[in-house]
Amino acid sequence: MTRWAPRGAGAVALALAVAAACGKLGPDFNQLVAIEVAAPDSVEELDTLRPQARALDGRGHAVSADIVWATVDVAAVLEVVDSTTGVTAAAQPGTGHLQARAGALRSNLLTIRVRAAADTVFPPGLARDTVILSAPDSLSDSLGVLLQDTTATGAVNLTGRPIVFALTATYPSGAGRVTLVTSDAAYALVTTDTVVTSAGLAAVKVRILPGTPPDSVVVQAAATRAVGTPVRGSPVSFVVVVQP
Repeated sequence: MTRWAPRGAGAVALALAVAAACGKLGPDFNQLVAIEVAAPDSVEELDTLRPQARALDGRGHAVSADIVWATVDVAAVLEVVDSTTGVTAAAQPGTGHLQARAGALRSNLLTIRVRAAADTVFPPGLARDTVILSAPDSLSDSLGVLLQDTTATGAVNLTGRPIVFALTATYPSGAGRVTLVTSDAAYALVTTDTVVTSAGLAAVKVRILPGTPPDSVVVQAAATRAVGTPVRGSPVSFVVVVQP
């Protein structure tokens, strides 16, 4: 999500008051009085972002100005790669701040959270299961994946990240109805579901609905980074075999 930091009516009024106090007959509405800035709320580690800024005059109109970007943090969470364009690298997880400057005028601080980058996804258990139709409930075991960030001190399980599960094939094609469920009490037909990780884990089950059953079902779990590229190991494929 990208948001604009408000320039604030107080800042504009203060600048005009200063201009009047300096002996001018009236405020100079053409002078630069504020810098409006915007950037994503969060990015992933090792990604880059390009914040936006525009200079405003006393009428609130955008005007041309040489704007310079910088971080204001001691910790190197964010690193400005190009101070004139604002291109910034997310160096490490944490919270960083950016600020734009035009001459002596400075913008509000932009607070940006850098999240750990997912770099691997894999099934911690078996990627193959069997559903017995004669059992009390035609429900598979959990088909789960683990999403992690590899650090110098070891793997870190990532919480709150979306994993997209999808029924990609049934054999023979078109046989029976199959659904993905995250609750054993669910029977609604769902072929694609997004599950958020908890301690790195996300999982679904496969339920065989009434009708002619398939011989087997293929489910895939896909994880992507914030920039849209697939996480290493994605997609993870599961095969569910159906037996009488």
